[in-house]
Amino acid sequence: MKASTLLQRHAQLWESTPPSHRKVVLVRHGETDWNASKRFQGHTDIPLNPLGVQQALALAGHFRQLEEAIQRPIAQRCISSDLSRARDTAAILWDAQAKLHLEPKLRERDYGHLSGLTGDEMAAQHPEAFQGLKARAPHSPLPGGESLHDFNQRVLTAFVKLLSDYPDDDLLLVAHGGVLDCIYRYCTREPLEKHRDWLLPNAALNLLQVEKARSQAEETSATPPAAEILLWADQSHFVQQEDRPKDEVDGRIA
Repeated sequence: MKASTLLQRHAQLWESTPPSHRKVVLVRHGETDWNASKRFQGHTDIPLNPLGVQQALALAGHFRQLEEAIQRPIAQRCISSDLSRARDTAAILWDAQAKLHLEPKLRERDYGHLSGLTGDEMAAQHPEAFQGLKARAPHSPLPGGESLHDFNQRVLTAFVKLLSDYPDDDLLLVAHGGVLDCIYRYCTREPLEKHRDWLLPNAALNLLQVEKARSQAEETSATPPAAEILLWADQSHFVQQEDRPKDEVDGRIA
C-alpha cells in the first residue's frame, strides 16, 4: 500500500470516532535479544536491541505524520509498563516534552522460574509447569510466578481502571505481548483457554474504539466499557522489510 493511501486510511479511522467513544492505541514494545532467541522475559528487565529501537522509530514516524494529517495528537496521555523495553519504546513514540505515565500493573506475566528459558529448556527443566503453560490452563501454577488467570485479572483490572481514570482521553498504552493478548480477549470475548490465532508483533499498531461513560452512574458501574478493535497487528508502517517483526510468542512453545 502506498504511504499516502495508508496515512489517509488511518486518518479516517481517527476522524470517524463518534462523540460517545474514544480511541485507545495499543503497542507492544520493540524487539529485544530475548525476543529474537525466543526466551520468556516476564518481569526480567531486558532492553531493546538495535532492531527494536528501529521498529519504535518507524512507528513514531508514522504517528507524527498521522498527527499532521488529523491536526491533533493521536492521544492525550501515554501510559507504559515500567519495564525498560516498554518504557523506552514509549519514550520514542511519545512527545519528549509530555509526561509519560508508568504503570507496573501493565508488566508482562511473571513467569517465575521459567523466565529466561526457551520452550525446549522449560520442557527439560520444568516439564509439569511447561505443560500447563502450553495448554493455557488458567489456574495452572508457575513456580515463583503468576497463573494465567491471575495475570489476566491483573491486566484487565488495570486496563479498566485506566479507562475510568481518564474517561474522556484518547490513550496510548505501551506494554507487552501477553498484556495485549489479554486486552484482545477482553474486546473479542475469546476465552483464556483458546490458543491464539491472532498476531502480537513488536511495535505493530493496534487501535481500539472504546465506549465512554455516558453518566455519573455509569462511571461507577461494575459493567466494564465496551471496546471494538479497529486495527490489529498493523505493520504497514514498516517500509523496510528487515524492520518487520517476527511474531515469536507462540513459536517459543510450539
